[in-house]
Amino acid sequence: GSTTVCDFTISAGPTCVTATAGGSWQNRSFTSQSGTFTAEFDATPSASSIDSVVGLSRGAQTAYTGFATLARFNPSGNIDARNGGAYTAISAIPYSAGVTYHFRLVVNVPARTYSIFVRPAGGAESTVGTNFAFRTEQNAVTSLDWWGTVVNASTPGSTTVCNFSITVDTE
Repeated sequence: GSTTVCDFTISAGPTCVTATAGGSWQNRSFTSQSGTFTAEFDATPSASSIDSVVGLSRGAQTAYTGFATLARFNPSGNIDARNGGAYTAISAIPYSAGVTYHFRLVVNVPARTYSIFVRPAGGAESTVGTNFAFRTEQNAVTSLDWWGTVVNASTPGSTTVCNFSITVDTE
């Protein structure tokens, strides 16, 4: 027998969204996903000590607890991600202000896990985490259909997220 695998990509919303310190969550919808898919986006922090996240959720959210996946530029100057009840990374991945980072999240909704990879402009891809658990408050979610970004009011700056896309493996 033979297996045919087809990938299709779904782009969502405006090309770029910017979240500023102390501002509201910026949420955008995408086609609902309940299986395994890859979400990709480019994120550029304006400061090197920012506290900013980009996450995936079911429905538009206005609190960190509403997001199943959260990739973060942390205030210590490194990139990490939410694994269940805490932010962590398998190694220190520093970031710099004004540099665009390409994120790739491989999401398994039925297992409620995701793997996070990041690549600085012109650089090699690093693994932030493998098979991280969805945020504790979202451990029963059955589909994801929004992405959002915010910058914590306690840190300066903004984060611009561009080129969000979803790729679904279909057989």
